[in-house]
Amino acid sequence: MTWTSFLKVSRPPTLMATVVPLLVGGALAIRSGHFWWWAWVDIVLVAFLMQIGANMLNEYFDYIRGLDDEQSLGIGGIIVSGEVPAQTVWLWSLMTYGLAVVLGLILVAVRGPLLLGMGLLGIIAGFIYTGTSHPVSSTPFGEFLVAMIMGPIEVLSTQFAAGGVMTTNAFLLSIPVGLSVATILLANNLRDCHKDRKHGRRTLPIVLGNKGGFITLNALIGLVILWISAMAFMRMVPLTVLLVWLILPIAVKSLAALRQTENLPKAVPIAGRIHILVGILLTIGLLW
Repeated sequence: MTWTSFLKVSRPPTLMATVVPLLVGGALAIRSGHFWWWAWVDIVLVAFLMQIGANMLNEYFDYIRGLDDEQSLGIGGIIVSGEVPAQTVWLWSLMTYGLAVVLGLILVAVRGPLLLGMGLLGIIAGFIYTGTSHPVSSTPFGEFLVAMIMGPIEVLSTQFAAGGVMTTNAFLLSIPVGLSVATILLANNLRDCHKDRKHGRRTLPIVLGNKGGFITLNALIGLVILWISAMAFMRMVPLTVLLVWLILPIAVKSLAALRQTENLPKAVPIAGRIHILVGILLTIGLLW
């Protein structure tokens, strides 16, 4: 596999979803007063490698099931185009996960087996999301699985790896972080609704209908901001996290644009931009 092919199948834009849990978990670790920079960098690399491995698995299994073709939106496309054989992508996914395990074991050596268990949960989730005969990605529960893994699991494991603690406030704050990540998947499923329905998938927008999917997307983004605000007003986190309200004008304008069919191909970048801005503002608020 060439470097260009690796970049395509890694799907760099999707890595931005992983950045926010890592930033928030790192900020929470700093607030704990026992922050190890090297451990944070290590778990960042582990999380990125696991995300890349999951992306490779997703491309491989979608190809095997016939879900991807040359007209598919938003895929790496290196198997469909004939650029790289499917088996090569499968092997690279295993190697990528293997490297993540090696780097993760360094942290396990200093933090203990709990971190290993959390890492294994992430790997298992990546496989059942797309790699089983009845993948979660084809059901209405894909967003829930993503929210749990990239919310509580990723935020708490980052706080624990870098700071040596896991706090109740971190768990509560990880929930809106996970929901924010889930909005990206929901936007992706809204965009791919027609193709998914044709292949017999039962994603959340197919179950709820396009209108229900859009309402859910709006509700999740609103809930993220309200949840963070409630924690601030209850003095569980600094009031400075209310900086997330700065995202409202952009979110309202972007979500309104998505109601127009011609903008659906931009659904993932739009949701991703909102997610990243919320994450940056939340991190600044935690560290201010």
